[in-house]
Amino acid sequence: MKKLISHAFDSSSARKEWTEYSNLLNTKAVLSERTDVLPFFKRRNDLSILMCHYFPKIINPNCFAHEFSIYGDFIADLVIGDSTNHRYVLVEFENGCPDSVFKTKGKKATPDWSTRFEGAYSQLIDWLWKLEDMRSTSDFKNTFGSRNATFQGLIVIGKDMNLDAQEKDRLDWRVQKTMIDSTPIAVVSFDELLSDSDGWLTRYYGV
Repeated sequence: MKKLISHAFDSSSARKEWTEYSNLLNTKAVLSERTDVLPFFKRRNDLSILMCHYFPKIINPNCFAHEFSIYGDFIADLVIGDSTNHRYVLVEFENGCPDSVFKTKGKKATPDWSTRFEGAYSQLIDWLWKLEDMRSTSDFKNTFGSRNATFQGLIVIGKDMNLDAQEKDRLDWRVQKTMIDSTPIAVVSFDELLSDSDGWLTRYYGV
């Protein structure tokens, strides 16, 4: 399994990378996962690590890995870790489109959950299943520091979605009520990631 890379977070670098991210969102109406999102974050480690703030129990984010192979069966787009407290975030990036989460089909008044969104949830289920299956191995302990390491999931999906009140409520309810083996799964859009990252950098790091 791919090893996590130790990294000391640099807030000034993260702010610079945030500005580049803002420019990306302003110049791209739609974000492709493969050609826009994954290459962008792979070259911006501090902005990537900043995503740990969606999970307050990640106290000291000090390691990460892009395209993290999970025992050769699955690949997580990004893993962010607190190796001191053995807590980790598994990140799944999807595309950034207005209909990334909900898609209208035919004449139905209520849109369906998109296949991209459902696929992202399914991937996280597979990652967590595999990690749990391998928990008793020495490789798991060597990688995550403890057989009791805990995981949380983050899906980054959608851009300029302008969801109506009902769709916002559906998404919020699903996020709040759905867990995978007691593991919370957060869902944010690329726009929300921009705004939230700006707030963290300003409030917590003064940059």
